Amino acid sequence: MSRAALPRVSSMPSRSRGLVERTCELQAALGLPARMKMVKVLGSHQEAPLSVTEVAQALRMSQPTATKHLNILYRAGWVHRETVGARVHYTLNLDTVAEYRRLLDLAFAHALTPCVNSFECTTCPFEATCI
Repeated sequence: MSRAALPRVSSMPSRSRGLVERTCELQAALGLPARMKMVKVLGSHQEAPLSVTEVAQALRMSQPTATKHLNILYRAGWVHRETVGARVHYTLNLDTVAEYRRLLDLAFAHALTPCVNSFECTTCPFEATCI
């Protein structure tokens, strides 16, 4: 197999951000109905990655629009993408789904408890697990 024919797998590097910033980043990427629908489409096709064209067709949108939304999801870490030849295929990143659920659980758990550090997050001993 020639080097050009080998699939190229891309993934975003893990982020080292605070919980507030990461939760907001993930939420913002899901902030439009089209992107939430993409998560559903990709999540229901975990066994076989979908091309941009297939995602666009499933959601009845143009390919450029689908590409734009998929790139936003990719930059936030919601999807993996793999380039095979001229086609780009996407799958839902289940690690990010689990991360988002964990972050939301933490957010709501801490929303119902008093702040022990007067909202001085940078000096709080619980900064790593509090939102």
